[in-house]
Amino acid sequence: MKAVYIKIGKDLHAKAKIISVLRGITLNDYLAKAIAKEIDKDKGVLAKIK
Repeated sequence: MKAVYIKIGKDLHAKAKIISVLRGITLNDYLAKAIAKEIDKDKGVLAKIK
């Protein structure tokens, strides 16, 4: 596992935290899933470097 430091606005952090609590997952897991979803959308970009 790799730790990453990112800066996000207070409002975005608050919304992500509330959603993660309501879903019963950690904020870290919520953000990791969101990043994975975006990476999947951009898989064509990664294919260009192979």
